[in-house]
Amino acid sequence: MSEIREIVTRAVVAKGKKLLRIKENIAPSNETFSVLGCWVINHEFEACLNQKKVDVNGSFEIDVWYSYDNNTRTDIVRKDVSYSETVKVRELICDNVGEHFDVIARVIQQPTCTNACITEDGIVVEIVFELLVEVIGETKMMVTVFACNNDATDTVDDFENEINEDFIVDK
Repeated sequence: MSEIREIVTRAVVAKGKKLLRIKENIAPSNETFSVLGCWVINHEFEACLNQKKVDVNGSFEIDVWYSYDNNTRTDIVRKDVSYSETVKVRELICDNVGEHFDVIARVIQQPTCTNACITEDGIVVEIVFELLVEVIGETKMMVTVFACNNDATDTVDDFENEINEDFIVDK
């Protein structure tokens, strides 16, 4: 014979992801002849729930290695970039029990430079990365409970009575 019971548990109740493209203009101190390399470091972010969306605020540092003086000298220019994005989430579970939600945000694709162009204003760098956000909340689920065999619990009780507490002999 089986019964159905409700269990309250924490689960992912909403999920979303977003591909971000950020263009940033960087002004080096010298007139750029060519871009030799570009990388993104020190990416930090935090996420918080805002009604049915998740706000993500973060920052990273862009480092561009470039040549100047007719390709005879090199230098590195750095720029700290802050961003604020909203990620729409799709509700996975409709019947939330509690009112407290946690947000977990992860980077699926790390920020990388996909393009760096020399313009009259400096170097325009395009950074691409992807975020995944999950909203964790309390929900109910229905489970089927099967009656257990009482003979199995009786053998455990008998086992406890058969233990010899004097098995260690002092010499």
